[in-house]
Amino acid sequence: MSANQINTGRGYWFAWFLVSVLGYGMGAILGFSFIYNLSPTDTFDATRGIMSGIVMGATGGYFQWVVLNERISGAGLWGLASALGFGSAMGASAAANPDDNPSMAGFLIVSVFGVVGGILQWLILRRKVPRAGWWLLANLLGSLVGAIAFPIAEAISETGNWSLALI
Repeated sequence: MSANQINTGRGYWFAWFLVSVLGYGMGAILGFSFIYNLSPTDTFDATRGIMSGIVMGATGGYFQWVVLNERISGAGLWGLASALGFGSAMGASAAANPDDNPSMAGFLIVSVFGVVGGILQWLILRRKVPRAGWWLLANLLGSLVGAIAFPIAEAISETGNWSLALI
């Protein structure tokens, strides 16, 4: 199917929304489980941030690729682009010491992912989708809307319910 024939109705965007929420949610659980099982839990440094971000981004990116691949051929690197984008974002956040201001760390995560992940994903879309340049803005805005979850998760974690905060 060529890019000019792509029909992106409400059903497609709803599917994209659902797989994004499920994929990145599952990726967060897998990513944090991965790092907490492999390394000491007393600190969250850049290395642990990058590792968890790669797992989270690869999982979320794979879920998105399943929907994207139906419409755009050649989107096979979507999971890798998402993994690199989220790995960069989580590494940047951990390097900025999230213990001092967790909400600001969340804002940094979504900003870096919105830009870095958006550029990497745009590189995949640019030859297949007309006006793909808008993807960077859409990805950044979508990431910022997702940032609403960070202060909520921080408030929940203050109650000691880490499982619910992670979800």
